[in-house]
Amino acid sequence: MGASVGVGGLIVGISMLLVFSMAITTLSSQTATSLEVIESAQTPAPIITIDSAQYLNSIHAVTIVSGGTGYVDGQLISADCPGFSVGFTVTTGVITSIEPIVNRGVCDADPATIEVENQPGGLNADFDSEIKRYLHADVTNGGSETLSTDGVWFFLDGSSPSKITSTDFSPSIVKENWFSGETISVIGASEGPTPLHTRMSLTVGETSVSRTIVVPV
Repeated sequence: MGASVGVGGLIVGISMLLVFSMAITTLSSQTATSLEVIESAQTPAPIITIDSAQYLNSIHAVTIVSGGTGYVDGQLISADCPGFSVGFTVTTGVITSIEPIVNRGVCDADPATIEVENQPGGLNADFDSEIKRYLHADVTNGGSETLSTDGVWFFLDGSSPSKITSTDFSPSIVKENWFSGETISVIGASEGPTPLHTRMSLTVGETSVSRTIVVPV
């Protein structure tokens, strides 16, 4: 009789331990789920917008027609293409070479007039310009969170993605953070393809927005 009571007590004890263990496991699981929900609630989904996306006439290339005389190394600019500038070098006062163009500007004339910036002592330099269409876009972080530029991607007509900091854009976006309320302007590093892209998508994490690219007639 005593042995039966002892075995019965042992069985009851083991059962209670199993129930307790299951309760602890369930509680731990619920706690983990609750923490995940809280963490998710504390990190809202990004709010991003493509404010504009369009192909615009920009300076594709500049050719030296005449290097002139009396110049020193400096910059070329154009009143017809605000935002355009490019460096040049001289040899004994004559402009002999032009650096790769990074800032192409937006042109309202074709061809555009190119001139030397702030060198009244130089004479008779002359240049030709070639105008082509480049992609220009403005994007805004409209959320309350700072985003890492390492996770910001562009897609054009569903093509392979380009990170916002990649060399697909010029000038390059050299920054690690995209701050709340900040608008970033990107310009394609290469002229638009044939045919031109028609749709741009912007993706951050699981958030994605799209916009039709405006193509001038």
